[in-house]
Amino acid sequence: MLYAKSSLASVILALAPVIIAAPQSYSPVSAAASNVVPPVPAPSVKSSQVTGATSHGPYSGTATTTGALTTTVLAASIPALPPNPTATTYPSDGKLHSPEPAPYTPAGGLGTNGTEPIYNVRSDFDYESLAVALYQEWIELDLFHDGLARFSVADFEAAGLTATDRFLIEFMADQEVGHSTLLSNILGAQAPVQCTYNYPYTTVREFIDF
Repeated sequence: MLYAKSSLASVILALAPVIIAAPQSYSPVSAAASNVVPPVPAPSVKSSQVTGATSHGPYSGTATTTGALTTTVLAASIPALPPNPTATTYPSDGKLHSPEPAPYTPAGGLGTNGTEPIYNVRSDFDYESLAVALYQEWIELDLFHDGLARFSVADFEAAGLTATDRFLIEFMADQEVGHSTLLSNILGAQAPVQCTYNYPYTTVREFIDF
């Protein structure tokens, strides 16, 4: 499978000069004359690669809250309250109760009035919840790559794992790239970056178990 990917890459590189040199047909009509709106530049994408110094080694020490975000604290805990009175007022009787904004589009959903959906945080709770999720994605991304870099092909084969298994680990790492990029863009320019990770494993089997 890895060989197939390499072969495909070679073909693409070989065809690149032809693709770049291929003539393009166009019509010399101005944007104003054709009422074409120039494209709006896409927002910058936060890098899914390592954004800070990372190191790997044996774990030691005790977890602390040093550096954790905090602000004015109003109480020692949040009291337990009954449900919001309006939380259970919808009549779940299998029928629709409001006019549909469009055919077969039930009323009440976000964005059903045609506005473009915006994915961003709306509260401190949103921000910290997604920040925790992003930290999880960052460590998964680093973990998969670290295991592949730390252990040799012979180490994996001695543990009974083949090239297909290593490809699947890399595939999972590639998924984390997408997850971490998505969450970083939702959180904005100050989204958490990768940390320094110290893993306890010393063998392939320990890496897989971890």
